[in-house]
Amino acid sequence: MRFRRLLIAGVALVIAVGGVGLLVGAQRQPAALTPNAPTPAERPLELLDIEVHTIAPRTLKEKVRFTGSTQPVDQTVVKSRVAARLAEVLVREGDRVAQGQVLARFEITELQARLNEKMSNLEAARAESRWAEKDHSDKALLYEQRAGSRAAFEQARSVAEAKKSMVAVAEAQVAVANENLSNAVVVAPFAGIIGERFANQGESIAVDGKLLSLLDTRRVEVAAQVPAADVVPLRVGQPALVVVEGFGERLFAAKVTRISPTTQPGSRSVPVFVEIGDHDDALRGGLFGTGEVTVAEARGVIAIPAGGIRRDDEGDHVLAIRDGRLVRVPITQGRRWARGDFIEISGIGADERIIVAPLPGLKPGQAVKTVSP
Repeated sequence: MRFRRLLIAGVALVIAVGGVGLLVGAQRQPAALTPNAPTPAERPLELLDIEVHTIAPRTLKEKVRFTGSTQPVDQTVVKSRVAARLAEVLVREGDRVAQGQVLARFEITELQARLNEKMSNLEAARAESRWAEKDHSDKALLYEQRAGSRAAFEQARSVAEAKKSMVAVAEAQVAVANENLSNAVVVAPFAGIIGERFANQGESIAVDGKLLSLLDTRRVEVAAQVPAADVVPLRVGQPALVVVEGFGERLFAAKVTRISPTTQPGSRSVPVFVEIGDHDDALRGGLFGTGEVTVAEARGVIAIPAGGIRRDDEGDHVLAIRDGRLVRVPITQGRRWARGDFIEISGIGADERIIVAPLPGLKPGQAVKTVSP
Protein backbone atom coordinates (compact mmCIF):
# COMPACT_ATOMS: atom_id res chain seq x y z
CA MET A 1 0.00 0.00 0.00
CA ARG A 2 2.82 2.33 0.87
CA PHE A 3 4.63 1.43 -2.38
CA ARG A 4 1.56 2.31 -4.42
CA ARG A 5 1.34 5.76 -2.87
CA LEU A 6 4.99 6.48 -3.62
CA LEU A 7 4.50 5.44 -7.27
CA ILE A 8 1.51 7.74 -7.74
CA ALA A 9 3.41 10.70 -6.19
CA GLY A 10 6.40 10.17 -8.53
CA VAL A 11 4.23 10.11 -11.63
CA ALA A 12 2.51 13.33 -10.55
CA LEU A 13 5.89 15.04 -10.01
CA VAL A 14 7.12 14.09 -13.50
CA ILE A 15 3.94 15.44 -15.09
CA ALA A 16 4.27 18.72 -13.19
CA VAL A 17 7.91 19.22 -14.17
CA GLY A 18 7.13 18.52 -17.85
CA GLY A 19 4.33 21.06 -17.87
CA VAL A 20 6.59 23.77 -16.48
CA GLY A 21 9.22 23.00 -19.16
CA LEU A 22 6.69 23.28 -21.95
CA LEU A 23 5.49 26.63 -20.61
CA VAL A 24 9.02 28.05 -20.40
CA GLY A 25 9.86 26.78 -23.90
CA ALA A 26 6.76 28.38 -25.31
CA GLN A 27 7.70 31.72 -23.78
CA ARG A 28 11.24 31.60 -25.34
CA GLN A 29 10.08 31.09 -28.95
CA PRO A 30 11.28 33.96 -31.27
CA ALA A 31 8.76 36.58 -32.34
CA ALA A 32 9.34 35.74 -36.04
CA LEU A 33 7.58 32.45 -35.49
CA THR A 34 4.44 34.24 -34.37
CA PRO A 35 2.13 34.28 -37.41
CA ASN A 36 0.80 37.88 -37.01
CA ALA A 37 3.99 39.69 -35.72
CA PRO A 38 4.41 43.32 -37.12
CA THR A 39 7.44 44.13 -39.47
CA PRO A 40 10.01 46.76 -38.31
CA ALA A 41 9.49 50.40 -39.73
CA GLU A 42 11.61 51.50 -42.85
CA ARG A 43 14.41 53.90 -41.88
CA PRO A 44 14.42 57.05 -44.12
CA LEU A 45 17.62 58.28 -45.77
CA GLU A 46 18.85 61.51 -44.19
CA LEU A 47 19.65 64.37 -46.61
CA LEU A 48 21.37 67.64 -45.77
CA ASP A 49 19.56 70.89 -46.50
CA ILE A 50 22.23 71.84 -49.05
CA GLU A 51 21.47 68.65 -51.01
CA VAL A 52 17.86 69.73 -51.53
CA HIS A 53 16.64 72.67 -53.65
CA THR A 54 13.23 74.34 -53.38
CA ILE A 55 12.00 75.47 -56.79
CA ALA A 56 10.92 79.11 -57.01
CA PRO A 57 10.55 81.65 -59.85
CA ARG A 58 13.73 83.68 -60.17
CA THR A 59 15.29 86.48 -62.20
CA LEU A 60 18.20 85.25 -64.27
CA LYS A 61 20.87 87.34 -65.96
CA GLU A 62 23.49 86.38 -68.50
CA LYS A 63 26.66 88.40 -67.91
CA VAL A 64 29.98 88.85 -69.67
CA ARG A 65 32.79 89.64 -67.25
CA PHE A 66 35.93 91.54 -68.22
CA THR A 67 39.15 92.93 -66.78
CA GLY A 68 41.44 95.65 -68.05
CA SER A 69 43.16 98.95 -67.34
CA THR A 70 41.66 102.41 -67.30
CA GLN A 71 42.76 104.99 -69.84
CA PRO A 72 41.52 108.39 -71.00
CA VAL A 73 39.32 108.25 -74.07
CA ASP A 74 41.14 111.27 -75.52
CA GLN A 75 44.91 111.25 -75.18
CA THR A 76 47.72 112.34 -77.43
CA VAL A 77 51.44 112.95 -77.62
CA VAL A 78 52.15 116.57 -78.51
CA LYS A 79 54.98 116.56 -81.06
CA SER A 80 57.17 119.16 -82.69
CA ARG A 81 56.09 120.30 -86.14
CA VAL A 82 59.34 122.17 -86.80
CA ALA A 83 63.04 121.42 -86.50
CA ALA A 84 64.32 123.99 -84.02
CA ARG A 85 65.68 124.60 -80.53
CA LEU A 86 63.25 124.78 -77.61
CA ALA A 87 63.16 128.24 -76.09
CA GLU A 88 60.89 127.29 -73.17
CA VAL A 89 58.50 124.62 -71.90
CA LEU A 90 55.76 126.18 -69.81
CA VAL A 91 54.11 123.10 -68.22
CA ARG A 92 55.04 120.05 -66.18
CA GLU A 93 53.53 116.67 -65.32
CA GLY A 94 50.16 116.98 -63.60
CA ASP A 95 49.42 120.52 -64.81
CA ARG A 96 45.87 121.04 -66.00
CA VAL A 97 45.67 123.02 -69.24
CA ALA A 98 42.89 124.54 -71.33
CA GLN A 99 42.36 124.08 -75.04
CA GLY A 100 44.59 126.50 -76.97
CA GLN A 101 46.85 127.22 -73.99
CA VAL A 102 50.54 127.74 -74.87
CA LEU A 103 52.61 124.74 -73.79
CA ALA A 104 56.04 125.51 -75.28
CA ARG A 105 57.89 127.88 -77.63
CA PHE A 106 60.74 127.35 -80.08
CA GLU A 107 63.45 129.86 -80.95
CA ILE A 108 62.30 131.72 -84.06
CA THR A 109 65.52 133.36 -85.30
CA GLU A 110 66.28 130.69 -87.88
CA LEU A 111 62.62 130.22 -88.72
CA GLN A 112 62.20 133.94 -89.37
CA ALA A 113 65.33 133.96 -91.53
CA ARG A 114 64.00 131.09 -93.62
CA LEU A 115 60.72 132.92 -94.09
CA ASN A 116 62.52 136.09 -95.19
CA GLU A 117 64.60 134.09 -97.65
CA LYS A 118 61.55 132.43 -99.16
CA MET A 119 59.76 135.76 -99.47
CA SER A 120 62.76 137.23 -101.31
CA ASN A 121 62.76 134.28 -103.68
CA LEU A 122 59.07 134.84 -104.27
CA GLU A 123 59.57 138.50 -105.18
CA ALA A 124 62.36 137.57 -107.59
CA ALA A 125 60.20 134.88 -109.19
CA ARG A 126 57.34 137.32 -109.61
CA ALA A 127 59.63 139.89 -111.26
CA GLU A 128 60.98 137.32 -113.70
CA SER A 129 57.46 136.15 -114.40
CA ARG A 130 56.32 139.70 -115.19
CA TRP A 131 59.27 140.19 -117.59
CA ALA A 132 58.61 136.84 -119.28
CA GLU A 133 54.91 137.64 -119.63
CA LYS A 134 55.72 141.01 -121.24
CA ASP A 135 58.17 139.39 -123.63
CA HIS A 136 55.54 136.82 -124.53
CA SER A 137 53.03 139.59 -125.28
CA ASP A 138 55.54 141.41 -127.50
CA LYS A 139 56.42 138.26 -129.42
CA ALA A 140 52.74 137.47 -129.87
CA LEU A 141 52.06 140.96 -131.32
CA LEU A 142 54.97 140.69 -133.75
CA TYR A 143 53.84 137.23 -134.80
CA GLU A 144 50.32 138.51 -135.51
CA GLN A 145 51.77 141.36 -137.62
CA ARG A 146 53.95 138.86 -139.49
CA ALA A 147 56.99 140.71 -138.22
CA GLY A 148 58.21 137.90 -135.99
CA SER A 149 58.76 134.19 -136.36
CA ARG A 150 56.52 131.51 -134.93
CA ALA A 151 59.52 129.89 -133.20
CA ALA A 152 60.27 133.08 -131.26
CA PHE A 153 56.62 133.32 -130.24
CA GLU A 154 56.50 129.70 -129.01
CA GLN A 155 59.74 130.09 -127.07
CA ALA A 156 58.50 133.26 -125.35
CA ARG A 157 55.27 131.50 -124.37
CA SER A 158 57.16 128.54 -122.88
CA VAL A 159 59.41 130.84 -120.86
CA ALA A 160 56.40 132.77 -119.54
CA GLU A 161 54.67 129.59 -118.44
CA ALA A 162 57.84 128.32 -116.74
CA LYS A 163 58.31 131.58 -114.84
CA LYS A 164 54.68 131.47 -113.76
CA SER A 165 55.19 127.95 -112.38
CA MET A 166 58.26 129.13 -110.46
CA VAL A 167 56.11 131.80 -108.83
CA ALA A 168 53.68 129.11 -107.65
CA VAL A 169 56.57 127.09 -106.20
CA ALA A 170 57.95 130.14 -104.41
CA GLU A 171 54.51 130.94 -102.98
CA ALA A 172 54.22 127.39 -101.61
CA GLN A 173 57.65 127.67 -100.00
CA VAL A 174 56.65 130.94 -98.34
CA ALA A 175 53.47 129.29 -97.01
CA VAL A 176 55.50 126.43 -95.51
CA ALA A 177 58.02 128.80 -93.93
CA ASN A 178 55.20 130.93 -92.56
CA GLU A 179 53.48 127.85 -91.10
CA ASN A 180 56.75 126.71 -89.51
CA LEU A 181 57.07 130.09 -87.86
CA SER A 182 53.54 129.86 -86.48
CA ASN A 183 54.24 126.30 -85.28
CA ALA A 184 57.05 127.65 -83.12
CA VAL A 185 54.33 128.24 -80.53
CA VAL A 186 52.95 124.89 -79.28
CA VAL A 187 49.38 124.95 -77.93
CA ALA A 188 47.13 122.33 -76.32
CA PRO A 189 44.82 120.65 -78.87
CA PHE A 190 42.23 120.03 -76.14
CA ALA A 191 41.75 120.58 -72.41
CA GLY A 192 43.37 118.01 -70.15
CA ILE A 193 46.26 117.14 -67.85
CA ILE A 194 49.94 116.87 -68.77
CA GLY A 195 50.88 113.23 -68.32
CA GLU A 196 54.57 113.22 -69.24
CA ARG A 197 57.22 115.69 -70.36
CA PHE A 198 59.73 114.41 -72.93
CA ALA A 199 61.81 117.54 -73.74
CA ASN A 200 63.33 120.48 -71.89
CA GLN A 201 64.43 124.01 -72.63
CA GLY A 202 67.49 124.33 -74.88
CA GLU A 203 67.16 120.95 -76.59
CA SER A 204 67.19 120.76 -80.37
CA ILE A 205 64.10 118.92 -81.50
CA ALA A 206 63.61 117.29 -84.88
CA VAL A 207 60.36 117.35 -86.80
CA ASP A 208 57.85 114.97 -85.15
CA GLY A 209 59.90 114.86 -81.95
CA LYS A 210 57.97 114.14 -78.74
CA LEU A 211 57.35 117.09 -76.43
CA LEU A 212 54.50 116.24 -74.01
CA SER A 213 51.69 113.75 -73.44
CA LEU A 214 48.23 115.22 -72.88
CA LEU A 215 45.35 113.30 -71.26
CA ASP A 216 41.69 114.27 -71.01
CA THR A 217 40.57 112.58 -67.77
CA ARG A 218 37.01 113.86 -68.06
CA ARG A 219 36.27 110.75 -70.11
CA VAL A 220 37.82 107.50 -68.91
CA GLU A 221 37.36 104.00 -70.32
CA VAL A 222 38.45 100.47 -69.46
CA ALA A 223 40.44 98.81 -72.24
CA ALA A 224 39.57 95.13 -71.72
CA GLN A 225 40.51 91.88 -73.41
CA VAL A 226 37.47 89.58 -73.72
CA PRO A 227 37.65 85.94 -74.91
CA ALA A 228 36.34 85.57 -78.44
CA ALA A 229 33.57 83.18 -77.31
CA ASP A 230 32.19 85.79 -74.88
CA VAL A 231 32.20 88.70 -77.35
CA VAL A 232 29.37 87.33 -79.52
CA PRO A 233 26.48 88.71 -77.36
CA LEU A 234 28.17 92.06 -76.72
CA ARG A 235 26.75 95.16 -78.42
CA VAL A 236 27.79 98.81 -78.44
CA GLY A 237 25.66 100.75 -75.97
CA GLN A 238 25.03 97.90 -73.52
CA PRO A 239 25.21 99.03 -69.86
CA ALA A 240 27.96 97.77 -67.58
CA LEU A 241 29.15 98.04 -63.99
CA VAL A 242 32.84 98.55 -63.20
CA VAL A 243 34.91 98.27 -60.01
CA VAL A 244 38.21 100.18 -60.13
CA GLU A 245 41.32 99.53 -58.07
CA GLY A 246 41.63 101.94 -55.16
CA PHE A 247 37.91 102.82 -54.96
CA GLY A 248 36.82 99.92 -52.74
CA GLU A 249 33.46 98.38 -53.61
CA ARG A 250 32.21 101.48 -55.42
CA LEU A 251 30.37 100.59 -58.62
CA PHE A 252 30.85 102.88 -61.62
CA ALA A 253 28.09 102.96 -64.22
CA ALA A 254 29.52 102.44 -67.70
CA LYS A 255 28.62 101.34 -71.22
CA VAL A 256 30.25 99.51 -74.10
CA THR A 257 31.47 102.09 -76.63
CA ARG A 258 33.73 100.15 -79.00
CA ILE A 259 34.36 96.52 -79.96
CA SER A 260 37.35 95.61 -82.09
CA PRO A 261 36.48 93.72 -85.30
CA THR A 262 39.50 91.40 -84.97
CA THR A 263 41.06 89.18 -82.31
CA GLN A 264 44.55 89.53 -80.92
CA PRO A 265 46.94 87.05 -82.62
CA GLY A 266 48.47 85.63 -79.44
CA SER A 267 45.65 85.46 -76.91
CA ARG A 268 42.74 85.14 -79.37
CA SER A 269 40.91 87.75 -77.30
CA VAL A 270 39.01 90.77 -78.59
CA PRO A 271 39.69 94.34 -77.37
CA VAL A 272 36.52 95.86 -75.90
CA PHE A 273 36.30 99.44 -74.62
CA VAL A 274 33.88 100.32 -71.82
CA GLU A 275 33.51 104.02 -71.02
CA ILE A 276 32.86 104.97 -67.39
CA GLY A 277 30.13 107.55 -66.88
CA ASP A 278 29.96 109.71 -63.76
CA HIS A 279 33.24 109.78 -61.87
CA ASP A 280 35.42 112.19 -59.95
CA ASP A 281 38.80 113.66 -60.86
CA ALA A 282 40.59 110.97 -58.83
CA LEU A 283 39.99 108.42 -61.59
CA ARG A 284 43.18 108.14 -63.61
CA GLY A 285 44.64 106.04 -66.37
CA GLY A 286 46.51 102.82 -65.65
CA LEU A 287 44.25 101.57 -62.83
CA PHE A 288 43.11 97.94 -62.80
CA GLY A 289 39.38 97.53 -63.36
CA THR A 290 36.92 94.64 -63.43
CA GLY A 291 33.35 94.72 -64.61
CA GLU A 292 30.41 92.91 -66.10
CA VAL A 293 27.94 93.53 -68.92
CA THR A 294 24.39 92.17 -68.67
CA VAL A 295 23.65 90.73 -72.13
CA ALA A 296 20.35 88.93 -71.35
CA GLU A 297 17.74 88.93 -68.56
CA ALA A 298 14.58 86.93 -67.80
CA ARG A 299 12.14 87.37 -64.89
CA GLY A 300 9.89 84.79 -63.24
CA VAL A 301 11.78 81.85 -64.73
CA ILE A 302 11.55 78.30 -63.36
CA ALA A 303 15.17 77.19 -63.37
CA ILE A 304 17.13 74.75 -61.24
CA PRO A 305 20.81 73.99 -60.67
CA ALA A 306 22.21 71.77 -63.41
CA GLY A 307 23.03 69.07 -60.84
CA GLY A 308 19.33 68.50 -60.16
CA ILE A 309 18.63 67.10 -63.63
CA ARG A 310 18.94 63.32 -63.95
CA ARG A 311 18.71 61.09 -67.00
CA ASP A 312 17.71 57.48 -67.49
CA ASP A 313 16.34 55.34 -70.31
CA GLU A 314 13.04 57.21 -70.18
CA GLY A 315 14.61 60.68 -70.47
CA ASP A 316 15.31 63.76 -68.34
CA HIS A 317 13.71 63.94 -64.90
CA VAL A 318 14.14 65.19 -61.35
CA LEU A 319 13.66 63.44 -58.04
CA ALA A 320 11.09 65.38 -56.02
CA ILE A 321 10.34 64.86 -52.34
CA ARG A 322 6.62 64.32 -51.75
CA ASP A 323 5.19 63.04 -48.47
CA GLY A 324 8.64 61.91 -47.34
CA ARG A 325 9.38 59.82 -50.43
CA LEU A 326 11.22 60.35 -53.72
CA VAL A 327 9.07 60.74 -56.83
CA ARG A 328 10.37 60.68 -60.41
CA VAL A 329 9.07 63.75 -62.28
CA PRO A 330 9.78 64.03 -66.05
CA ILE A 331 10.96 67.49 -67.17
CA THR A 332 11.92 69.30 -70.38
CA GLN A 333 15.09 71.37 -70.50
CA GLY A 334 15.16 74.95 -71.82
CA ARG A 335 17.76 77.71 -71.96
CA ARG A 336 20.97 77.45 -69.97
CA TRP A 337 22.01 80.41 -67.83
CA ALA A 338 25.18 81.45 -66.00
CA ARG A 339 27.45 79.31 -68.19
CA GLY A 340 25.20 76.30 -67.66
CA ASP A 341 24.96 76.50 -63.86
CA PHE A 342 21.17 77.02 -64.06
CA ILE A 343 18.79 75.47 -66.60
CA GLU A 344 15.24 76.49 -67.40
CA ILE A 345 12.82 73.56 -67.09
CA SER A 346 9.14 72.76 -67.56
CA GLY A 347 7.10 69.90 -66.16
CA ILE A 348 7.32 70.80 -62.49
CA GLY A 349 6.02 73.80 -60.58
CA ALA A 350 7.24 76.14 -57.89
CA ASP A 351 7.58 75.16 -54.21
CA GLU A 352 8.58 71.59 -55.09
CA ARG A 353 11.67 70.24 -53.36
CA ILE A 354 14.12 68.30 -55.51
CA ILE A 355 17.45 66.55 -55.02
CA VAL A 356 20.42 68.47 -56.45
CA ALA A 357 23.31 66.56 -54.86
CA PRO A 358 25.16 63.92 -56.94
CA LEU A 359 23.72 60.88 -55.13
CA PRO A 360 23.52 58.08 -57.72
CA GLY A 361 21.97 55.48 -55.40
CA LEU A 362 18.64 57.24 -54.98
CA LYS A 363 15.51 55.60 -56.39
CA PRO A 364 11.86 56.65 -56.72
CA GLY A 365 9.79 55.52 -53.76
CA GLN A 366 12.69 55.69 -51.33
CA ALA A 367 11.91 57.29 -47.96
CA VAL A 368 13.98 60.40 -47.18
CA LYS A 369 14.09 63.25 -44.71
CA THR A 370 16.15 66.44 -44.52
CA VAL A 371 18.36 67.39 -41.60
CA SER A 372 20.41 70.46 -40.81
CA PRO A 373 24.20 70.03 -40.85
